[in-house]
Amino acid sequence: MLKKLITTSMLLALGSVTLPLHAHTSSTDSVSSSQHMYKDYSVYFANEEQRIEYARKYHGQIVDTLHNALIVSLSDKEFLSARSSGDIILEHTPPQPINRAANALVKASQNTPTPAQVSGIPNFPCYPTLEETYELAEQLAAKYPNFVELKRIGQSWKKEQGLGGHDLTVLVIKNKKRNKDKKLPTMYMQGALHAREYTAGATTIKFAQHLLENRRTNPDIKWILNQREIHILLIANPDGRKYAELGKLWRKNTNTAYCATNEEQIGADLNRNFDFGWNSTPYSSDEQCSNTYQGPVAASEPETQVIQSYINSIFEDNRGELDTDAAPLDTAGLFIDIHSHGGMIMWPWSHLRTPPPNSTGLSMLGHRLAAYNGYAAFQVGNRFHVSGSADGYAYGQLGVASFTYELGREFFEHCGNFEGEIFPNTLKSLIYAAKVAKAPYKISGGPQILDYKLEGAGNVAIPPGTPINLTAGIYDDFFGRQTYTPLPPSQAIKKVKLIIKKQGEGIVQRLKLPAADGIYDSPQEQLNYALDTSDWDDGRYTLILKAQDVTGQWGVKYAKYLTIDDDASTQNQAPVADFTPTCTYGTCQFDASKSTDDKPGLKYRWFIGSETYRQEYSGEKIEYVHEMAGTYYVTLVVEDANDISAVKHAVFDLDGKYLPIANFTYQCSNLTCEFDSSSSTDPDGQITERLWNFGVDGLYLPGNVKETFTFPVAGEYRVAFVAYDNDGLYHETFQFITVN
Repeated sequence: MLKKLITTSMLLALGSVTLPLHAHTSSTDSVSSSQHMYKDYSVYFANEEQRIEYARKYHGQIVDTLHNALIVSLSDKEFLSARSSGDIILEHTPPQPINRAANALVKASQNTPTPAQVSGIPNFPCYPTLEETYELAEQLAAKYPNFVELKRIGQSWKKEQGLGGHDLTVLVIKNKKRNKDKKLPTMYMQGALHAREYTAGATTIKFAQHLLENRRTNPDIKWILNQREIHILLIANPDGRKYAELGKLWRKNTNTAYCATNEEQIGADLNRNFDFGWNSTPYSSDEQCSNTYQGPVAASEPETQVIQSYINSIFEDNRGELDTDAAPLDTAGLFIDIHSHGGMIMWPWSHLRTPPPNSTGLSMLGHRLAAYNGYAAFQVGNRFHVSGSADGYAYGQLGVASFTYELGREFFEHCGNFEGEIFPNTLKSLIYAAKVAKAPYKISGGPQILDYKLEGAGNVAIPPGTPINLTAGIYDDFFGRQTYTPLPPSQAIKKVKLIIKKQGEGIVQRLKLPAADGIYDSPQEQLNYALDTSDWDDGRYTLILKAQDVTGQWGVKYAKYLTIDDDASTQNQAPVADFTPTCTYGTCQFDASKSTDDKPGLKYRWFIGSETYRQEYSGEKIEYVHEMAGTYYVTLVVEDANDISAVKHAVFDLDGKYLPIANFTYQCSNLTCEFDSSSSTDPDGQITERLWNFGVDGLYLPGNVKETFTFPVAGEYRVAFVAYDNDGLYHETFQFITVN
């Protein structure tokens, strides 16, 4: 496939396409498309890995998420295809026809809204509305005029049609005084291209706020604002976002030209509409009422055209004409498209299974970015084909390193999960992304530095000679979860340098730091270095760490401020970690306000989950939604202003839902067997449905408590039985049986 695809406007001029760029399709087209009827089905997963797999496989069709099932909207053809592949899938039959807005409100009730909620999406106060997002952006521009520029880069479909609608707004962050006319390496990110993805829209504005509000106290952020341009398209699908804020699981834009007979399915999927690889895979639909409808022609939607035009204006074209042409290793720039959900970070090719020509660099950086959330990382085309995607366009047309983030587990993510876990960990990933934007294919190959601390000082002024312990972890193998391809190669650490700068004077010292165990010989090393400040003059110092692996590749720099003041106090009392749990059915509030220290400014990190896998949260008070009954392990780490830490561990047996217990017996005579599942039970409810798979055709089909089955020939068969309960949970068991 040639890279420089013929654009829609060129096709129109040549007469190859008769459909106007934003014209309504004919009534015949609309009726034909609407004849494809869609139903809601439950696709059940057995574990976290299978959930991730199904989140990829059915991503465009997902309309809701249960504890161990995805609710997906499928045509009859898609349902038969899913069942024939061996997936455990049933028609979703709640007591009443599925009401997605009502379901969203039920989920929202877990957020414990109060009558006093005056901001945010109703019942989800952590997510600003579209108008609030734009207002926050205006406030940032007014407060930080030397760092912020707001650009209205184009119009939504509704606004273009004179039906209200909204502008697409980009917030640009850089040090304008320092870099007035200078072109800097650019990081572009966008959120909510799919309207229903609440976390995506909130992540963009919160990232901007964090950069601007911490530029004076965080040397890494100060460096980013001095050395990078950050372009943030706050809400990429504003008209659709307004629909989603009503509690609708709305994915597409709001173009009424498509699926005109069903107002709940109008619009085009903007992430199938970009002008690269368009209409080349089965994961992009030509059915107007489909959630993944790709539009009548590439870039048919005004939102798509606006985004393409903008990224073309901020990135240079660094790739050749063919799919096999790689961008140079030193290509600058980074494109990030924030979505939810699935817990994964992906890169192109999206429309091809073959690796992209920059596969090595994309894989390395993708795994680095995914590590902060513990997400899976993979090339999109390895698992499913997505044609006309935004990241595919940015990489395919321009050679820009491009990634799609899929955050969290739900479209309407619980506020406690977003604020305590998802955003804090995603923030670390985005900070790293901004650092490598000068040459992402190359720099991401170097080691990363984690948990860099100046124990005894932190961000507090200290007198000269105060004992300081510089600690950090150096990792060349800090990667996301391995999925379908091997992890990138890692190298042993070769050396670590410390560069010390004094404000107003520049570099005053360079040191090579030894490994804590005395020798650098592994991809994982620790630093534990006693820093002597006895002869340091008063002032603020910046301590910059960087690490190199044995191939000679340096990683990004990490910095800390250290203030020396001869009049500062030498007193520091170690903090004490403590917390109070308040748990109800399915939810726990953890409050660390009982933790103590002699100075304000404690920082809180939580690690919660099973004995073998725990999620990281941040904040003095967090909310943890566990849903299932069981034993949970909680660790609180508090860190004071001097970087001194304290830890508290606890184990809780928490109340919640229980899985049903599937069981069956059998008796056989020749090729015919009688199966009995009456011994199956549900600890907190009742079994409502049963599926049997007799190991002949691979299908899971609804059945009764007792079933009789005649096998076609003698041999060994794997017979599986699945029990479903009234909570929508399931348990599967199987036995190998031999018939003669």
